[in-house]
Amino acid sequence: MNMIRKRKLIIGLTGGVGSGKTLVAKLLARKGFKVFYADLVAKKLYNEDKNLVKGLVKVFGKDILNFKGKVNLPKLKEIIFANKKNYEAINKLVHPAVINYLKKEIRKSKYELVIVEAAVLFESGFNKSLDYVITVYSNKKIRIERLMLRDEASKSEINHLMKFQIDEKIKMEMSDFVIMNNKTVDDLKMQVEFMSKVLKALQG
Repeated sequence: MNMIRKRKLIIGLTGGVGSGKTLVAKLLARKGFKVFYADLVAKKLYNEDKNLVKGLVKVFGKDILNFKGKVNLPKLKEIIFANKKNYEAINKLVHPAVINYLKKEIRKSKYELVIVEAAVLFESGFNKSLDYVITVYSNKKIRIERLMLRDEASKSEINHLMKFQIDEKIKMEMSDFVIMNNKTVDDLKMQVEFMSKVLKALQG
């Protein structure tokens, strides 16, 4: 039984880096759906959750803090993606904190349907607390092109980042709905329009 559902439907929205999942989330938000962004929650907790910060310092040392004693996010990101061991170590600390925060916020929410946008929905195990999962899929070539434009990152940097995420085809198999984002923004908007109708129908 879903412990955090009190007549609420909780929908997960995920996709690989550069897939366009945040754009889909924003388009759904414009249609009146309540969207929680896991990445923004994590950033908030890096600043406010003293236990999380203590845990991070214990594992990675005080070098991750800036002169004000706050988490230096660019430095932390560099450490996270340095190797798989660091990536797994940080996820053990951050994922539970983010999930607990989101569960509390969802309980408090007046909305009957909420959407949680998260890059690591499956990796964190949060999908087990959800009613449905939507994956936004884009092929690797398009994702790399988008990220090179958006982040001014090199192809090798992007490929390195992608290695840390679950394969897109596995994500699609684990999902209830898939939005394909390999064409134009107008095509994506049409799919989001259809998806919003599906979500409203699920609300009953």
